[in-house]
Amino acid sequence: MNWKPYRPRQRKLESREQVDRGRKKRQMAKLCKLSEEMVGQFLSRLPPKALMRFKCIHKSWYSLITSPSFIAKNLSNSKNNKFASTTRILFKRTVLKDIKDKNEIFYVLRDNNNDRRDIFLSLLDLCNDNDGDDQNLHSVVDDLIVPLPFSICPFSLQIAGHCDGLICLVNIVNEEVALCNPAIKEFKFLPRSSLLLPRRHPEDDDGIESDVNAVGFGYDSKTQDYKIVRVITYITGIAYTLPSKAEVYTLSSHSWREIKIDKECHVFWTPSFEMHFRGIYYWSALTYPTPGADKEAIFAFDMSEETFEEIPIPDGICARDGIIKFLAVWKESVVLISCKGDGPKSFDIWVMGDASGIKGSWTKHLVIGPIACEIPLVFWKSDELLLVISDGRVVSYHLGNQTIKYLPIHGVEDPQYIQAVVCVSSMISVKGNHKVEACIDTSIE
Repeated sequence: MNWKPYRPRQRKLESREQVDRGRKKRQMAKLCKLSEEMVGQFLSRLPPKALMRFKCIHKSWYSLITSPSFIAKNLSNSKNNKFASTTRILFKRTVLKDIKDKNEIFYVLRDNNNDRRDIFLSLLDLCNDNDGDDQNLHSVVDDLIVPLPFSICPFSLQIAGHCDGLICLVNIVNEEVALCNPAIKEFKFLPRSSLLLPRRHPEDDDGIESDVNAVGFGYDSKTQDYKIVRVITYITGIAYTLPSKAEVYTLSSHSWREIKIDKECHVFWTPSFEMHFRGIYYWSALTYPTPGADKEAIFAFDMSEETFEEIPIPDGICARDGIIKFLAVWKESVVLISCKGDGPKSFDIWVMGDASGIKGSWTKHLVIGPIACEIPLVFWKSDELLLVISDGRVVSYHLGNQTIKYLPIHGVEDPQYIQAVVCVSSMISVKGNHKVEACIDTSIE
């Protein structure tokens, strides 16, 4: 028998690419060993910006992150995080492109050509611990460019409510309504309603014309659905008003349906007034208790019951007396802020007494100021109020030591058109099915 000498098998050297591929497979195997519950707990505490990237790592992660139960858990963690180091504020503002001549600003803002300006939804995370001596509040600004046709005119775009990271936008000129989630950069136009009539011809004095009088967005806790309510008025002849109609849009159905409205009033836009809080949406309005007489009030809509209510305002703070009013949330209560219109302002804070938020009485709680500012925006802490000063800059006013700190936010439009809301970040899709079907590339370098 011929024995062959033993020769050890030559091990084939692996390329660097193969080594890396093998390492990644071992790392993925370790990750797969983690229980789905542990992965879900870890991911649910991350912000949407990170989750949008993590969806691409593995199919199982994509399925988890886009599931309704995970989205609800992520939202709950975001809203109830008592150890959060920052508070998220969203601003609506206008920024010019290379405009140095101040005389051009007004014409650029009025011009329908938006090549020389942008309307931003700016997300800003403010540090909750800002007790230092620095006069500036430092933060990174994440800007979302508002797309056409909403960005045609800065004065026609309004925030009509926010809830759980979703923002409702209204263009009062072309009567378009849209929902937006700035955290995941998702945008959705709503279908046009059949209650809206086409514009009548200027020479048609007998025709009927519709006008959107009020829009509000909020959450219905009973059906666990997001809703938009819209009130439409009708005019025939020169100034004869017909009964109003109302309708509700639900995110789950992506459609409008008519609802009953048994109260006639006229909602008028007021800076820093309209808002949603705990299932109720509020507007500033004129009511008509008797024919030929009007009275200032707050008009409210209950998202769950789908009913309208009138809330009286405190005596002696009417616009006829030169008083300006704003609405806000302070220490988990609805508050009415009133002041005289000219010069440095002293703000009276009236707290709504009824916890239901509908037919409450008002109690004057404190006076803030005087402060050299234009309008208040929002309370972002119990002792910090955001204000807009005359040059369009946003500042934070401390109620205790009466000091101000500047934010890296500035708008070029009239200060009354700058809006701000305290919000949370969420993965809720405005598409209604919790899937990100389309995103807007809005990164600003």
